[in-house]
Amino acid sequence: MPATFRRSVLLTLTLAFLGIASAFGEEQAAEQPDHPQLVKTTLADGIDRIAGQEPTSRIQYIRLALPGTLRLPTTGDSPAPSLSPTLIAQCTLRPNGKSYFELFANFGRATDLTFYPPWTRTSDSDLFPPPTEKVMMTMDFLGYTHVKPVRRQWEIPVQTPGQYRYNPPGSGSSNLEEIAYYLRYLLALPTLRLSLGNNSADFLTTPLLNEIRKEPLCRAASL
Repeated sequence: MPATFRRSVLLTLTLAFLGIASAFGEEQAAEQPDHPQLVKTTLADGIDRIAGQEPTSRIQYIRLALPGTLRLPTTGDSPAPSLSPTLIAQCTLRPNGKSYFELFANFGRATDLTFYPPWTRTSDSDLFPPPTEKVMMTMDFLGYTHVKPVRRQWEIPVQTPGQYRYNPPGSGSSNLEEIAYYLRYLLALPTLRLSLGNNSADFLTTPLLNEIRKEPLCRAASL
């Protein structure tokens, strides 16, 4: 077989292989969803730490999830959730340099700990963010002394229906204080009891406060 013919066949096979490999790679890339890049670790005190940067908004975030204890009603036929209630401290740093601290909670019926960026307009027809359901939740601060419970507004995020988010002051909120204001209560009265209807959960927040202090991204918490 002439050398020129062998080279021609080898070149043809090589090009064909490269074309198949390229197509396969593109197909694989298309099948991969655009998930945020995150790292999840469980700390020694049992807190789950989720950190990363959301690729669309370029917001850096840290979420610290503290398990709590569900207080079951004395009567009622509703089965207890299989998961523990969770209190989530969320710290974010936006590209413009602004830091934010937020608090989320659930009563054991939520598994999604993913960070979701705040609503932004995607077209001229998007004039307002989607409406969210608001609830009034009782917040008890328990410790060596007793203080009067407070009822404050929490909202249910659109992306995570099982979660509740403390609704920060603004035109769409009845709250007058940022959630960071109540972190000072927890320094002296470390058990936070959240109650909503027949749902009630206790959170021993000392480990969470300690982790918040360690995080440079959590400076908006003012601890």
